[in-house]
Amino acid sequence: MPRIEMHHLKYFVAVAEELNFARAAERLHISQPPLTRQIQQLEKELGVLLFDRTTRRVQLTEAGQTYLEEARITLAQVKRGVSVAQRTSRGEIGRLAVGFEASSAYDILPRSRQMFKERFPDVELMFVEMRTDEQAQALLEGRIHVGFVLPPLHEDALAVETVLRESLMAAIPRNHPLSGKNKVALEDLAAEAFVMSSRSNRCGLYDQVISVCHNAGFTPKVVQEANEMQIMLGFIAAGIGVSLLPEHVKQFHKPGIVFLPLTPSSAKVELAVAWRPDDTSPILREFLEIVRRCVREESDMNSETPR
Repeated sequence: MPRIEMHHLKYFVAVAEELNFARAAERLHISQPPLTRQIQQLEKELGVLLFDRTTRRVQLTEAGQTYLEEARITLAQVKRGVSVAQRTSRGEIGRLAVGFEASSAYDILPRSRQMFKERFPDVELMFVEMRTDEQAQALLEGRIHVGFVLPPLHEDALAVETVLRESLMAAIPRNHPLSGKNKVALEDLAAEAFVMSSRSNRCGLYDQVISVCHNAGFTPKVVQEANEMQIMLGFIAAGIGVSLLPEHVKQFHKPGIVFLPLTPSSAKVELAVAWRPDDTSPILREFLEIVRRCVREESDMNSETPR
């Protein structure tokens, strides 16, 4: 196997393009004798003559012309490989799979996606709807790289960072006796029928609502469960029951439902991002930074909004 190094190819291409050793040496910023020796060494390793040399001119042999095409391809591939490696290390190319739960469809998800794609257009970004427990398993198995989860997340092997805390609101049928109030106390809902996300789905929102109700001194009487937020809203609008939902759900503008602030107003729901601490992907690192930036910008906008 010939021992050919990259500088051999670089030197050969320079001489082949210049057809003059002196000009090629000047182009390569080396003296002519070392260049001549390197070309001779390359020819010896290949076992072929690459140049016809006379005192008047230098010409490529037929073997040299063929080898020039291959040398250029090899150098271009190496250059591309270096670029790909460097861009990958900066998180500019690659693939990122992001999990999210349907009930966590906050503005921060689409905003993070848009901002990330604007900055890293060559990264394949895939969002996959999954329950919080499914995301935890997918993270551990490497099927997704980061997830938007609803705490609590009982998995010590994952890093979890809360990015948003949002007030819970009472979602009440429009014809309900409480719908005319400006606010509703949690205790006033103790005897109400509840529409909840499906317990079998182990949804993070389900756990958070149960916890809030327990803190208020009661366990909600669940009469209807649903897997999708829109289906839950449909049941509420039909008068089947009430629910506690994140404030952002108001943006769905579902007819037949009134959203009322809760007292005490300390009832909150959290959104967090989770990932594997041993995942050193620069793409993941950049995505997390963009999520944090979106959170800061949203916080700044909320603090500037007159109340």
